[in-house]
Amino acid sequence: MRRLGLAALVAMFACNNGEGQQSGFSSSITTAPVTSSTSGEPVVSSTTSTASTTGEDSAAAGSVGSSSSSGSGGVPDLGVIPDGGDGPPPGCKGKVDFLFTISSAPTMEPKQARLKASFPGFIATLESEFADFDYHVMSSNTSGFWGYPSCVGCQDICADLPEYPCGTSPEPCDSIRGAGVTYPIGEHASNERCELASGLRYITTGQPMLEDAFACVASMGINGADGVAETTVLALSDELDGPGGCNEGFLRDDALLVVVAIQDTYDEGSKGTAEDWAAALVEAKGGDADAIVLLVISTDIDMADSLCGPTIGVEHELRTWTELMPHSLFGSICAEGYSDYFAEAAAKITEQCEVFAPQ
Repeated sequence: MRRLGLAALVAMFACNNGEGQQSGFSSSITTAPVTSSTSGEPVVSSTTSTASTTGEDSAAAGSVGSSSSSGSGGVPDLGVIPDGGDGPPPGCKGKVDFLFTISSAPTMEPKQARLKASFPGFIATLESEFADFDYHVMSSNTSGFWGYPSCVGCQDICADLPEYPCGTSPEPCDSIRGAGVTYPIGEHASNERCELASGLRYITTGQPMLEDAFACVASMGINGADGVAETTVLALSDELDGPGGCNEGFLRDDALLVVVAIQDTYDEGSKGTAEDWAAALVEAKGGDADAIVLLVISTDIDMADSLCGPTIGVEHELRTWTELMPHSLFGSICAEGYSDYFAEAAAKITEQCEVFAPQ
């Protein structure tokens, strides 16, 4: 398996009051149980299950729900938990690394409010279901630049540094695609340096005012780009996660990796294919596909019961990526909100954590 190469883009935009275009918002959930081959490559299982809900209107927005062959709350029945025998102890030792890659493209404008409204639900789930866990939470830069094209929040004309928010200079990692975000820039973005107690580019356990900190790093705005799959690969690369990298220490060998990718299009812009992205995730976890849970929220316009509008036949690489991973959950971005999705995802994560034995 090979990992996609790092493609860090550095670009800076001048203040131009940029406008974002609008699009629909949709959601259904698909669980995609998969097996792994002896080579470590993900192999799609013949069984998947989907569920959808009714939408608000023609661009439909409904609550997120899912079903599977068995298990309460729509969570697949993973069978009897092994006792570990004389080998490594079962469970992920209470460690989970959450990686968020959120599109900041202009088409995300009508989704931002719903996405932000789901943050309290995610944090409530994190604090209740993972209260005793040692977790990392990172939101990665999907754009590869740190410009300020909309000038939202500027108190002057940005005369000294027109490409930055009123004279604030960037840190070296602010302009690296895949690096953890600590100062989201643009319209509907945080437009401030997030206060992370860790001093790193990701949140760690014990972060004061956790909800505020997460909302700060995850409010990406609409003046950037999409390409969430490639951004995920970059964020987990040796270049960024290794010694001296922007994300140093985020990815831990003995932690369960949970990737949350959110984009309202099919991700035709990411380098590589769904097979490449799946292989890169497995490689990042030392060849262990059971050490990863992939959560994708995207358009469901490729499905007959779409919440996002008329069904069209397209190659939906983000859905394929989800189906290639053995422990994954797909949700439509057109749902009313994502709190239910994150609650179901939490159940999947905790179940997987019970059977994942770090080597």
